[in-house]
Order: sequence, then structure tokens, then C-alpha cells
Amino acid sequence: MRDPCDHYTIDLIGGVRAKPGRKPLGERAMTPAERKRRSRELRRNRLQELSVTVELSRDAQKALDKMIEWWGVSKKEAINRAMLIACQSQTGRTASLFEFDIEPPPARRKTRRHKGA
Repeated sequence: MRDPCDHYTIDLIGGVRAKPGRKPLGERAMTPAERKRRSRELRRNRLQELSVTVELSRDAQKALDKMIEWWGVSKKEAINRAMLIACQSQTGRTASLFEFDIEPPPARRKTRRHKGA
């Protein structure tokens, strides 16, 4: 009879102890090349879900070119900023339209100075 507190001894009749680690997705473990191929495919699928293709009018394209020139950023970043500005202006948060990366400074605590003797 096996001691219920013994987790180290393999049961002679019961079978083989399970291997440590995750179980393989298929019948066998993937090779590093197969794992990387699967990782790239999953990443490509995630990126396709996040990407959007649009057609812009000439006026919108000119405005986008001006934004790129003003901000000195890529098209992607200019579109991201323009979308954030549009969203913030609709929700009434116009005070911080052009300050995306800057957080307000933390409030200072007033400290008392004791007079030395």
C-alpha cells in the first residue's frame, strides 16, 4: 500500500509519472521552428484584426499631410493623434488635446519648517 503523503515514489502497479511541463498541442512536442512558425501566424492574425484600410478624400489627405508636417510623425501616428483629438473634443476634454504623453505633475505636499535652536 502506498503512503498518501509520499509524492516522490512511483507506484509500481499504477503506471508512469507524468512528465513536467505543458502537454503538447499535437501527438508530439513542436520543434523550435514549428513553434516560431505558429507564433508568427498567430501574430499576423492579431495584427490583421487591428489594422484598418480607408480611402481618404483629397481634402482629408491634404489635412493629413499638414498634420504630418506639423507634428513631424508618421502617417500612422498622425492618424492616431487625429482620432484621439476627435474623440476628446466630442467628450469635452479639450484642455489636453495636444499633450498626449505628458501627465499632470503630482500635487505637492506642504511641509513645515521647524526653527532650529
